[in-house]
Amino acid sequence: MLQRWLPAVWVLLTGLGILQAQDRSRLEIPLREGGSAVIEADVIDRDAGLWMAQGEVVIRYKDITVLAHRVFYDPVSKDATLESKDDPSEYNVEVKRAVEWLKARRGEINLERDTGTFFDVDGFTEEDLFVKAASITKTGPDTYVARNGIITACDEAVPKWSFHTSKANIRVNSWVRSRNTAMRIKKVPVFYLPYFLFPSGKKERQSGFLLPSTGNSSNKGRRLSQSFYLTLGRSADLVYNQDYFSERGFGYGFVFRFRPNQVSRLVLDGYAVNDRLDQGGASLNGEGETRFGGFRAVSVFNLVSSFEFRQVFSDNFFAATRPTELSQLFISRSDGTRSFNFLASREETAFPGPNAVVRAFPQIHFRLSGQPIFDSPFFVDLDVSAAGLNRSDNLFETPGITQRLDLFPRFYFSLPLGQGLRLTPKVGLRATFYSDSFDTDSEEGRVRSSSDNVSREYADFSLDLRGWGLSKIYRGKSGQPRFKHLIEPSLRYRHITGIDDDFFRTLRFDELDAIADTNEVEVALHNRFFVKRGGQTWEWLSIKLAQKYFFDADFGGALQDGRVNQFFPLYTFTGFQYAAFARNSSPITTVVRFTPRPSISFDLRTDYDPDFDRFRNVSLTGVLNYRRLYLGTTYFNTQQLEAGTFRRNQLQQQVAYGDISNGLSLSGLYSYDLQSTRFLNFRARINYFKGCCGVSVQFQGFNLSGIREERQVLFSFYFKGLGYFGNIEHPDRVF
Repeated sequence: MLQRWLPAVWVLLTGLGILQAQDRSRLEIPLREGGSAVIEADVIDRDAGLWMAQGEVVIRYKDITVLAHRVFYDPVSKDATLESKDDPSEYNVEVKRAVEWLKARRGEINLERDTGTFFDVDGFTEEDLFVKAASITKTGPDTYVARNGIITACDEAVPKWSFHTSKANIRVNSWVRSRNTAMRIKKVPVFYLPYFLFPSGKKERQSGFLLPSTGNSSNKGRRLSQSFYLTLGRSADLVYNQDYFSERGFGYGFVFRFRPNQVSRLVLDGYAVNDRLDQGGASLNGEGETRFGGFRAVSVFNLVSSFEFRQVFSDNFFAATRPTELSQLFISRSDGTRSFNFLASREETAFPGPNAVVRAFPQIHFRLSGQPIFDSPFFVDLDVSAAGLNRSDNLFETPGITQRLDLFPRFYFSLPLGQGLRLTPKVGLRATFYSDSFDTDSEEGRVRSSSDNVSREYADFSLDLRGWGLSKIYRGKSGQPRFKHLIEPSLRYRHITGIDDDFFRTLRFDELDAIADTNEVEVALHNRFFVKRGGQTWEWLSIKLAQKYFFDADFGGALQDGRVNQFFPLYTFTGFQYAAFARNSSPITTVVRFTPRPSISFDLRTDYDPDFDRFRNVSLTGVLNYRRLYLGTTYFNTQQLEAGTFRRNQLQQQVAYGDISNGLSLSGLYSYDLQSTRFLNFRARINYFKGCCGVSVQFQGFNLSGIREERQVLFSFYFKGLGYFGNIEHPDRVF
């Protein structure tokens, strides 16, 4: 009998949608759009047309999971009322979907329309955004409305920062539109916004106003800044910003970015100031890059209306003191030993009188490097170039475009001598044609260009001796290696002949033109000591001594006594001018590097001049980089011994402590002129980043004698998921 009734009971329970399994009841509800919703609970009953589920209720529909203590479900309207336990401290209503979740005291949802309202809510709408509200209404699959709520990215009882709003419309992975919003730091109100828009989740670019910023300058007064961000399709955007300086007036700027594909980019930025003190002007900078057919094209340009404008309104010391503006476009391709380059450029260098401007358009250069000559041990280097050049300065101006054609092949081979030494003789022949030249018959004291062409031809022979030389490993009493000593001698003999008087007839555009006859030898001795400790090997001490001897003291008549002489090969030995008179030997250059530990290093560089029996210059650098502490110090001193040299005595230092991404960090730097006893520039910054926010405060100053003496106070607040408010960008490193 029982066996006959079992199928009927099964059909009845299935038809009612109730199934008891493992002490849990289950109700399956078909939905209009297909699929179904499933309710599971300890107990499911039906009374007066309503289903009631109680005890660890779980509702699963679509991609949503709902948890509650008690649920009342209306099968006609598809409405469900969600309740927590009777204890007011219990929040048992939860809604989960992917990374989103809500916890509430109670809620009302519609399973068909995927809508509902939750009361006394804590929520997380995406991986960065937390919400708390008196009520949150789910108006669609990805949209919510929060009332009398708090929005923050800080998962804390009292968040470090939060926005308190009367009403906020939230679209997941889009934007939050908040009305009557007050920002608080902890519990302290900071400012009020009647309408506030910020991103949530997926950071899609959208046009709108950026957060305003402010700062203070002793030179420009209080600065107020506001920017507007404009999207220009998927591949471009534009930021327009306006500044107001209380002591100067208004400034206007823009930044345009364009990224049409993965291998191409373009960035343009401009700035202009209408200055009350007549130091205003405008600047335009750009940088672009692309690749096509194996070629790489790069364009960089810097244009400024006056160097005074850049010195006064630049925000960093390097830009304010840089004397040169360079704009260039080059296209290059390298293929093994061959390379091709196309260049168009404009270089302007500031001088007390008219600036020096050198233009190159076009300049085409082909280079062959290390090409074997058939199967022989000989190799060839080849440089071929053609250029159209123009120069103007306070002394002369070239007539229109000067044509320059250059051919320079070099042939060489390498001969091993043992002990790691190799001897490399190299022979080169160079011919350079110029369509214009200097007029050497012009009146004394005047420099004029001439349309007479000149063909400069010379031979270049060099002999190089280089290699490892001698080495020895020194061992302790136990036989273990203590250190390794390596001696590296090098010798180079060079003879350039054939230039003669063409040196004075050749127009100067770049380093290719400033070449003189020479007959010289350069000798260097390099001692290196290596140690191995704790399984790590490093160079403990390095000492290099080098000097040149000139058999031709006046370089074929090119050297002029009492003047700055900067031509090849004089500028290849040291970075300082040393040849204002004829001499047979250069200063003795010494470079010492001492690294007692991998985290500590010292660098000493000097030029000692036997002709003056004194040091021409000295620089000493020390660096400590240990765990969270960085310390760097440089001292350099130069002496005024002849024309083109100056007395300088300066100290530079950098110090930093901490981890910029977590906790407190400090950094500072300065340049101090001991001769004039003044700071050239300085900067001190304190940062604190923790979890969902951070703050940076910076004090910096410039002292450009007679042009700009300024102190600035900068600050920024950083909010996770939002961006920053202020005038310091998020520092990705201490320096």
